[in-house]
Amino acid sequence: MPARPAMHAGEAVAEALREEGVERVYSVPGSHVHPIYDGLSRVKSVRFVTCKQEPNVSLMADAYGRLTGKPGVCVVTAGPGSVNSMAGVAQAYGAASPLVHIAGAVPLKADREAFHGVDNPAFVHEMFKNITKWSARVERIEDIPEVMARAFHIARSGRPGPVHVELPRLADYSEHILQEERAVLPAYRRIPTVVTPPDPQDVDHCAKRLMESSSPVIAAGKGIIRKGAMQELSELALKLQAPVVFAQDAIGVIPESHPFFAGHFQHYRSHPLCIEALKRTDLVFGVGLRAGTAELTELKGRAPEKHLLLVGFDDAPDSRYSGEDQLVADPKLFLAALLERLGIYQRPRDEALIRRMADGKAAIRASLAEQNEPHRGDRPIDPGVLMDAMNAVLDDSAVVASDVGNCQMWARTFRRIATPESFMQSGVWNAMSYGLPTAIVAKMEFPGRDVVALAGDGAFLMTIGDLPTAVEYGANILVIVLNDGAFGQTTMQQASLYGHTYGTTFKSPDFAAIARACGAEGIRVTDPTAVEAALRQGLAATKERPALVEVMVARRPYPKI
Repeated sequence: MPARPAMHAGEAVAEALREEGVERVYSVPGSHVHPIYDGLSRVKSVRFVTCKQEPNVSLMADAYGRLTGKPGVCVVTAGPGSVNSMAGVAQAYGAASPLVHIAGAVPLKADREAFHGVDNPAFVHEMFKNITKWSARVERIEDIPEVMARAFHIARSGRPGPVHVELPRLADYSEHILQEERAVLPAYRRIPTVVTPPDPQDVDHCAKRLMESSSPVIAAGKGIIRKGAMQELSELALKLQAPVVFAQDAIGVIPESHPFFAGHFQHYRSHPLCIEALKRTDLVFGVGLRAGTAELTELKGRAPEKHLLLVGFDDAPDSRYSGEDQLVADPKLFLAALLERLGIYQRPRDEALIRRMADGKAAIRASLAEQNEPHRGDRPIDPGVLMDAMNAVLDDSAVVASDVGNCQMWARTFRRIATPESFMQSGVWNAMSYGLPTAIVAKMEFPGRDVVALAGDGAFLMTIGDLPTAVEYGANILVIVLNDGAFGQTTMQQASLYGHTYGTTFKSPDFAAIARACGAEGIRVTDPTAVEAALRQGLAATKERPALVEVMVARRPYPKI
């Protein structure tokens, strides 16, 4: 065997990414990470995406983790680079999205007020401890292979999530990380992913409880999506004739066309079928959820007198899990084992329940259409009219990445759901600027599918700097901007609470003109009768370049469901 060559720290990081099979890296450059760039320049298997806004770097890595199940990787410079990208890392933590956040750092013994630093040289590392599964500050070049291997292992094992690895610069303005001299480092060795297998006794216990119940309901969390267990969930619902409700950040876990789709639950505006199902059940089987979370508290509050059986989505049980009805296991492995244990057991087909749920879904769709009807000629355009047009022009394979705010609430009500990509949203962290970076990543990964970034004007202004990135990399997405000259959701909240608003409105630019200046198609719509045609024109343009359709919308209360 030939001897290993001596390496700089940047080359060691690049080797780790190559050995881990990393396909893309999202980054904004900075002097503290120049050696990593240099190392990656010689790794042809890694495709590099140079972003323009540091918050979008981690948002893109989060999106990649969600869409592929593999760790998304981003590289940022020290200090401001790390801090500016924290939102996406925290979001990945809440979303259980595997992410490896690699950052430059000030020297290990940096002076106070060092370049990109403050008094404590390790303050960024300490900040990341509470929003990651693991935060590491590398102190020796020899440790890079082990630290990087552990980072990828932790990010994808158990309940996936983000990790932070920072590599200190040798001196304030040095071109080197950790040390100037190359070093012969230990060979890189990947650490296998660890999942929590089901205990056969736990599987048996759950099977018996479910067979004994008269009207079970399955409550699905995002763990089902992250572990790719949607098929097993569907089979279990049919076997048990059990409605499936789900947390609002697990929309897409079961298609709307499924006979036992019963909608999402949240503190406000839970789906009517979900409310009805939880009132009628004698056993809630939660899977892919976590003990101690707000969504589980909400679930318990909706059926307080009922029994709850929980298969938690965590690395391991902790003090929040207690008793034989609360356990931890990989959702996909557990559901597969549960289906095997149930064997030929099949609850008789519940025609009345199936008909009632189908009628309920049809009634909601009819009600939404009825509520839209009086507003089809409104100027500014009613958001419901836009939502109807979106459903008309997008097929079930389309990816819709919704930003935070009113656009999210309208789309959550109207969007037809077929897959987890039918309606992607930031999740419990709810970081604004989610839509554009997520759509860019989705189009890169699914070039044959229509991909839409849906955003209000306020949210889009937070992320607009990477519209040129979509053009540059041929990520031919359709951006739909709802322009009402306000942070619409907070405007509505203030008006409801205080009877007036303050500091939530602004003058929006001409987004269509900005799009054209960036090299994308730009269309502005003011006529409600032209909305669907504008969306079709935008989608047609995405055959060659990204497109943006700016819709001048009214501020209206959400429709009733």
